[in-house]
Formats: sequence, structure tokens, C-alpha cells
Amino acid sequence: MGTTNSRRLAPWWTAACGVQTYPVRRVVLVVVHSVAAGERLIAAVRAVEGVAGVQVVFTRPPGPPDDRVAEFLAAADALTTPWDRAARERFDLVVAAGPAGVGPLPGALLLLPEVSPDGEVVDHHGRRCVRALGDLLRGREGRDDVVVVGLPHGGAVSRLERAAPDVGRCAVVVGDPVYDALLGAIVERDGHRERQGVRLGRRLGVVLSSRGSGSLLGRSPALLERIAAESAVSGDRWVCYVHPDVWVRHGRRQVLAWTGAEARERVRFLPLGQGWQGPVAAADFVIGDQGTATAYAAAAGRPVSLARPAPAAGRGSLAEAVGRYAAILDPAAPLRAQLDRAARPSAPVARRVTSVPGRSAGVLRMVCLCLLGITDSAPHRAEDV
Repeated sequence: MGTTNSRRLAPWWTAACGVQTYPVRRVVLVVVHSVAAGERLIAAVRAVEGVAGVQVVFTRPPGPPDDRVAEFLAAADALTTPWDRAARERFDLVVAAGPAGVGPLPGALLLLPEVSPDGEVVDHHGRRCVRALGDLLRGREGRDDVVVVGLPHGGAVSRLERAAPDVGRCAVVVGDPVYDALLGAIVERDGHRERQGVRLGRRLGVVLSSRGSGSLLGRSPALLERIAAESAVSGDRWVCYVHPDVWVRHGRRQVLAWTGAEARERVRFLPLGQGWQGPVAAADFVIGDQGTATAYAAAAGRPVSLARPAPAAGRGSLAEAVGRYAAILDPAAPLRAQLDRAARPSAPVARRVTSVPGRSAGVLRMVCLCLLGITDSAPHRAEDV
């Protein structure tokens, strides 16, 4: 583990503070600003969690007391440490989805911001954060700790290099572990269909809604009632994934109240923190909006329809590629006829999601081990007795 000084606390999970079962030689701190960021970060740190001697610890920085992050981390069985204590300890690597509040933390820093459908590097709020990344780098000048900005594809790295050369110099391609989880789920599609209760001859539809006024729920709130009414006749099963920020901001009870009684009865709403990859892999069709989850479904070759035409998107952006791939629903025509179309791979969408499809775990593991200074790594193995 990294060195400490007299002003820093001895981490309570080390041998200095009690009996250890596993020898810990490096400690990774994961800073979780929101539930949505936590979902992405947990997918990312799986790449290094199994390395012998690497302890992963999670913390929640200051924020709204009802942001549900603590509940999310508890449900994930994560080892946590309070923020005020984390700020006084030394970690070998700090991983976060954005720059907010992490600049003063000692240790190497791996930032994994999201790239929005319009190509912007954004923080956990979905806000542009290139300027904040530059401020963070300037605030850490003179320190030995390395900063790496991990992005999903080469196009994002090139754009960042043009927009902010000082930040771009720290950027590397690490792929997209959330998208790779979808690819893995598709391999097990039959099992996911069984878990969703889809009987032979029946079909499964998935609704994906992002956050904000431009989302599916924001622009087309009556769509779920229409889906519920038609499914009563067709017998199709429906699952709805709503961006975690919607549940956190409005509360599940209120969101479900707004959707209407028939939708609550006939559409299964995934609870906060439950992954959407399995249902999307099992789906016969997907209805979405301009959000990232819809783009993932399109990139993976799911038959995607948009509830409404997407807003004008920049040339070459992910949003533009999704708009070209997806069908637009006609509110005057029955849904079933519109949704019956074959899935097809979308290379243009996939290229704007990741440059290393299916390989993010290996790339992230290599980056993390380099930042941790580990050259002899291996996962834990059960020894013969």
C-alpha cells in the first residue's frame, strides 16, 4: 500500500488495525457521486477487484442526504468508508466518474466520465466537465500522483485533445464496461428470457427512459398507458428502465402514480439499481429516447424505435447515428405492427459507443495495475488442501 504520513489515519482495513485474512498490498478508493455513476463505476472496477492483494473501498462524497447512494452501496455489498475519513487517508488509486471534489485526494487518479450522445464529456449530472477537468489538473500540479481520464472510444479522446490539450494529454481509451455487460448478456439471451418470464411464442418489449425534459417520460408520458392497453390484447410482456436520477429526484411512488394504473399493472418497472442489460438482451423490441441506454441497445443490434423524433444532433455524433438506425413511432398506428422488424447490427452506432467492444475489462485492468504499480498480478485462486 502507498506511504502515509503522521497526519493521515491508518486505514482501518489494514493489518495495523486488526487481523487480516487476505494480505492487502494496494487499496483502491471508488468515489460514488450518484447511483447512476455508481452503476458505471462498479462495472468498471470489476476489472481489478479480483486481483490478489487489491482491496476496493467505496465512499460517498458530500451531497444531498436523500441521493440513495448509501442505499445503493449497501445493496451492492460494498465495503465503504465515510468521506471525512477517506479524505484523511492515503489510497494507491482513486476512481471516480467526474472531477467534483476528488482533486485533493492523494493517490493516482482514474476518472471515467461519461460521453453524452452528442459527444460531450460529462460529469455525473450530465453536465459538460472539460473545464472542471482542466481545473483539477492545474490544482494537482507539482504532485507526483498521475491523473488518467478514461474514455470509451478514440473519437472522444481526439475531440478532448482538440478542445483542451492539457486534459487530452491525460486521456486514454478504456472502452465501455456497461456496454460490454450488455454484449455478455446477449450471449445468455435464452436464460434472460426465462428469468423475465417470457413463455414460448410470447414477446418481450423494453422501454428505456433517460432523464430530463427531453427523455421518453418527459416528452411522451402517455406512451406507457398506450403500451399497457395494447399489451392487454397482444399478451406481450413489457419492462421499463428509468434512469436512476428520475427515481431519486421524484421518488418511485410518485413516478408510478404519474404513469397510470394500467401501466403499473401491465409494465414491470425495474427498481433502482437493478441492471437493464438482461431485459434488453432478452427483448424482442426496444422503445427508447436519446439516452445512452437506447444507444447501447442499438449498438448491440436490438430493434430500436424512438418514441418521438430525436432533437437535431451534431454530425458524426452518437445521437445522429442512433437517429439514423432507429424507427420513429407513429402515434396514429398500432404499436405491434411498427415494432415487428428484424434486429440488425449497427456498426456506426457501435463505433460511437466504444473502440474496444468486449475488451474493456482487460484494458481497464491493465490501466489500473499500471497506476497501482503492480506488475505481478493474478486473481485469487482456491488452493488444494
